[in-house]
Amino acid sequence: MSKGFDTFDPLEDAIDGQSSESKFEPKLASRQLWGKVFAAFCIFATSLGLIVLAFLLYKVISDGSSRLNWELFNLYPSRRPLDSGYRAAILGSIWMLLYVLLLVIPLGVCSAIYLEEYAKKNWFTEIIELNIYNLAGIPSIIYGLLGLGLFVRGMYSGRAVLVTGILTITLLILPPVIVISREAIRAVPQSIRQASYGVGATKWQTIRHHVLPSALPGILTAVIISTSRGIGETAPIVVLGAGTVLFDPKASPINFGALFSGKIGDVFTDTLWSNDNFFSVLPYQIYEWVGDPKADFQVLASAGIVVLLLLVLGMNLVAIFLRSRTR
Repeated sequence: MSKGFDTFDPLEDAIDGQSSESKFEPKLASRQLWGKVFAAFCIFATSLGLIVLAFLLYKVISDGSSRLNWELFNLYPSRRPLDSGYRAAILGSIWMLLYVLLLVIPLGVCSAIYLEEYAKKNWFTEIIELNIYNLAGIPSIIYGLLGLGLFVRGMYSGRAVLVTGILTITLLILPPVIVISREAIRAVPQSIRQASYGVGATKWQTIRHHVLPSALPGILTAVIISTSRGIGETAPIVVLGAGTVLFDPKASPINFGALFSGKIGDVFTDTLWSNDNFFSVLPYQIYEWVGDPKADFQVLASAGIVVLLLLVLGMNLVAIFLRSRTR
């Protein structure tokens, strides 16, 4: 064999293989043991969390089951527990949810598209991205203080009306929606974009027909889960100064009766924007009744917790369904 070429020696390779195995065999048993210990710890942690969750659910449902009836959804709050219900709070939560979605979806998704697809990578966009990530981790009570100063006192002279709650919750969940939507858009392979450009598509056509459909499951999950978190928040609503109300909130953006009758000056009277459109939401009403010394109000609070859990669970199920359908 000429110099410079290696020869194959089966005996030498077998000896090298045995020596390498001898180096790892003494540690194999301990590594497997640590793997089993870690798996057991994971099972224990999961089981512990499920047991605690099951106990809390059982406690809440058993306490509030006696009030889970139609009257709970049809009665307004009252000083008498048996005559009290969550009608105003449920309607306030539903209208807040709908308007928050109307604001968050275009603002959050368009911001994510711009930052990921159009914005140039420079110091200015890096500052914007850093601030968005920081805003996503700020406690919700800080957004309540922001809404109190900016919307309640700045726009409505100290009146905590429905639109101030909508804007505050929108600010609360907008950063997480932007962050998660950007991650979903970034996960779309660059080969899809390059193939679209290769057949003459513009950037907008590529985003509309290829990037967004591929990223849609992640975007929908971000929007719905973030919104369900915002709807369950109590601290910002308490800081805004919302209270218990005995009437349905006004939800129409325009007074159509005044519009069709020609009273243009009254188009925004008795609408969402009215300065007397006070509101309540489920988390706040639950917070009020949990602290009441009367046991019947605490039963009402437990029933409200069940309703809020069903609302949040339903939104998460919708997110799972839409994610599976859009894949």
